[in-house]
Amino acid sequence: MMIRTLMAALAAAIAAPAAAQETETPNAATAAPMSVTAAGLEGPGAALILERLPDAQFILVGEDHGFAGSPQITRALADAARGGGVIHHVVEIGPISADWVSGVLKRDGVDGLAAALEGKPLAAPFLNMREDADLAASILENGGDLWGVDQEFIGSPLLHLQTLLDRARGDTAKARLAELLANETEAFATGNQDAMFMFIATPEVFAELESFFTRDKTALALIEALRESADVYQAFARGENYISNVDRVALIRRQFLDAYGSARGRAPRAIFKMGANHLGLGTTFLNTFDIGSLVEGVAAANGRSALRIVIYPLAGEKTQIMPSADGVFKTVEHSGEEASEFLELAGLTAKDIPQDGWAVIALEPLRRSLGQKKINSLSPEAKFMLLGYDFLVTTRGAKAATPLAN
Repeated sequence: MMIRTLMAALAAAIAAPAAAQETETPNAATAAPMSVTAAGLEGPGAALILERLPDAQFILVGEDHGFAGSPQITRALADAARGGGVIHHVVEIGPISADWVSGVLKRDGVDGLAAALEGKPLAAPFLNMREDADLAASILENGGDLWGVDQEFIGSPLLHLQTLLDRARGDTAKARLAELLANETEAFATGNQDAMFMFIATPEVFAELESFFTRDKTALALIEALRESADVYQAFARGENYISNVDRVALIRRQFLDAYGSARGRAPRAIFKMGANHLGLGTTFLNTFDIGSLVEGVAAANGRSALRIVIYPLAGEKTQIMPSADGVFKTVEHSGEEASEFLELAGLTAKDIPQDGWAVIALEPLRRSLGQKKINSLSPEAKFMLLGYDFLVTTRGAKAATPLAN
């Protein structure tokens, strides 16, 4: 009885001041203006972010895909952070695809990548956008590497089957790979996702491919990468979304650690640009423990920090990407529900957000002003973004990303 009484008293003593604090803290969020110029990031909002760079081993830029501004801001951040030494770029594609993109960019530049992707623009998302390709090229030009940490994406077999065909020996292997490549080309030309390699490749197909390359370690590694990626896609197609997401995240975490461990120097630095759900701190709204949480511990072990920025435009235009017989890119009007929800939480309105330029909202003061009760009442998505990022960057005049190839 005494133990229960003491525990109840302790709980009351903890809860009372916490509740009092929540009723006394005002909501003081502000939207600080920021612009992206040839000289870099400028304005009061930029100052809030740039002052955090010297301590950051990792800069994580979470985005809603399809906007020009996200890679442009990321490039400006990479330029500003480069004073602390080489910075690498973590990209949301597979490591084999990233190596291919790196090779093309180093040899032929951004226009060369556009030519290489002609007819297969989904082979390397999201580097099939000019702004992202410019960012990657800048990283490579300044001594950094591209770290592909994700699965090999749905359009990548158009590259990889060709690679296997080029490495094949014997008429049987060549004929079979030519058939698979022709089928994949037709599936993408017609927008028939049900016929695409990632959704239809069975264990028997992978075993057959392996039988063609028993002594070719490079080809076998490529086949294994395709197998892992197909497993992720096919689990999703079966409606096993949790399994698909968890397996994908496990792959991302493993491949990041491989790239990080292979990088030169102690505590190598990197700038990330990926979907926002991957880079926030904490368990995601998809019930995964993603790379954004992994790097927190890595940076802390090196006495550094991870800086997290989420870019969610409030309004403007974006580029949608979808395999289709009518073309894979489409420019659409954008209205950002996520950004609207954040503005409401912050006590701001659309009038506080610029049409020309960007606004930066620091999230730590907002978290403190809301307190536990209001935070717990949020949707899973909004709660994850609020708790998982340091800054929200938004605008009313978002520009659509520029497709690099047809």
